Amino acid sequence: MRRQYVRVTTASYRNRSLLIEEGRWADLLALAADGDETVPGERRELAHLLAVQAPPAVAVAAAELYPDEEVGFPGPLWEVLAQRPWRDLAPHLTHPRVREMVAQTRVLHGEDLRGVLTAEIPLVLQPWESAHWDPEWDIPEYHSTGSAGSQMWCFPGWLIEHLPGGVPLPEPVAIEAVDHPAVPVLAGLNDPHRPIRAYAFRATAWATAATIAADRQTCRAAEVPFARAYPHLLHLATGFGPYAVAEGGGQATGRLAVWRVLRLMAGGDPVPAFVARLRCVTWRRPGEHLCYLYLAMEDPAQGLTWAISASADD
Repeated sequence: MRRQYVRVTTASYRNRSLLIEEGRWADLLALAADGDETVPGERRELAHLLAVQAPPAVAVAAAELYPDEEVGFPGPLWEVLAQRPWRDLAPHLTHPRVREMVAQTRVLHGEDLRGVLTAEIPLVLQPWESAHWDPEWDIPEYHSTGSAGSQMWCFPGWLIEHLPGGVPLPEPVAIEAVDHPAVPVLAGLNDPHRPIRAYAFRATAWATAATIAADRQTCRAAEVPFARAYPHLLHLATGFGPYAVAEGGGQATGRLAVWRVLRLMAGGDPVPAFVARLRCVTWRRPGEHLCYLYLAMEDPAQGLTWAISASADD
């Protein structure tokens, strides 16, 4: 489902339409900041409108009224701002957190900000990130009263039917569980919905999938490149769940979280090299719907496989 329209119920501000028509952005910003006529929720909605419509300096100032917002309805204001090119926003960004999240969101829009900023996470999408990432699909669109788009995590989804080599899972064998620091981080990717079970085993991806999959006898499974699963992992890590568009964080939140867990899994190796050697297996139960993600990620160099089994129906 590409478009799910979400509407913010905006209170009727006295003369707001007139202020917009006259371009009195400073007055609107003052109203969003501490207007006596508005309650906090209404000020947040006005800040959203300014982030969409106002000139860059005012739009940034409105977003920076909520600098540490990770979760917002219909979306964090730094993600709303980041619909505009970096060059338009950069001169006005003063809050470090907003600046970081806008930059990471612009990277997800396809901008290359290497040499412009420094950051712990690369400021350009890696080939395995961009291979199946579509900004027009995978990032919400924001308008003055809400947002459009539905960022569902659904893997392997229909893909399993079109993959060569889709087969039943093998019989499970005894494998060794490992207490690995990446496991609790994997399990926490979708807080507060908490639909994830995460594992680490000293085993292959196929053996791990056979061990943890529910309804193993009726599952279909296949090997996939990690790049196929990446967009879904990112959406999972934003916190979105079914019917919970208002409760999820921005897509940059998801990217930072996925990179954090990949670094833990890589054990000190560069993340791109680690991802390049991953062998991944995915599977699907009959009748799956809404949000689910099943993935086993094997690193032959370490002899370890990490796995996620995530499902949320309501």
